[in-house]
Amino acid sequence: MGKHSTVYKAVVLLALLVVCMAGTGGCSKKQEEGTPIDISYLNKSETKLVTETHYLTGADTKENVVEVLTLLCAVPDNKELKATLTSGINIVNYSFDGEQVTVSLGEKYKELPRTTEVLTRAALVRSLTALPDVNYVMITVNGEPLTDGSGNAIGFMTADMFVDNTGTQQFDAVGTVTLRLYFANETGDGLVGINRELVHNADISNVPMERVVIEQLISGPVNKDSYATINPNTKILSVTVQDGVCYINFDSSFVTAVNNVTSDVTIYSIVNSLAELSNINKVQILIEGSTEGKFRDKYDLTTIFERNLSLVEE
Repeated sequence: MGKHSTVYKAVVLLALLVVCMAGTGGCSKKQEEGTPIDISYLNKSETKLVTETHYLTGADTKENVVEVLTLLCAVPDNKELKATLTSGINIVNYSFDGEQVTVSLGEKYKELPRTTEVLTRAALVRSLTALPDVNYVMITVNGEPLTDGSGNAIGFMTADMFVDNTGTQQFDAVGTVTLRLYFANETGDGLVGINRELVHNADISNVPMERVVIEQLISGPVNKDSYATINPNTKILSVTVQDGVCYINFDSSFVTAVNNVTSDVTIYSIVNSLAELSNINKVQILIEGSTEGKFRDKYDLTTIFERNLSLVEE
């Protein structure tokens, strides 16, 4: 089995190399049978992403990953778009393990202009995570992890790391912003500060940055050194900001603890993360629209919380 798997992978990589290095011919006429999936491409001016629906015929997720990578290498039929992986960028290797896909690209990737690189990264992640069984994507260049503008390893990325917003937190000229988020430590009684780079995505509805922060906390960390603080089933009913106070209204799922995380850690994971935004100084939490009662029998919901870094580990 191992030998056949190796041969199959070698053949797949050879095919991908040929497609990516050619990068000139358009895709064959799109079929309309199979599993529909949205593939993200760059527009000709390399200023935004545009999706096109394709139909995958793979028998399993591994084969569908290969189909997606092949489509990303090929020039789309729409003449207003261009291949996501072009300019001599080749796929050196790839792997699929559980929910995670790792794609290793050639050295040419480093030569992309910063804005184009950001869009290319977003297109890869969004296209691959459109597959039902893929939730995380890592990009490496010649085996080395991709880094952000500050030289920090980005690691695994999720689709919700590519957002648009109307909040006061601003994206830079190349469409990225770095958030400071606080997740739980291993024992659930302390906070770990994590920098997460988000990429501007002009193709989805505008979302205020304070809501993005909460969504990022609910989706949880992507590294192994920190842990979720909020029940992933929690729904955000509303988020508003007035006079520097952020009012968050959760559904009742918020009350359920996760990973043995203490009440303090859950509360200040939210408060400290939001307080990193320039327009927020305090936070009040509502549950099902009410400020009556207490959160896990400890915090009165009428409390307006301020930043508390005493729980943050160095």
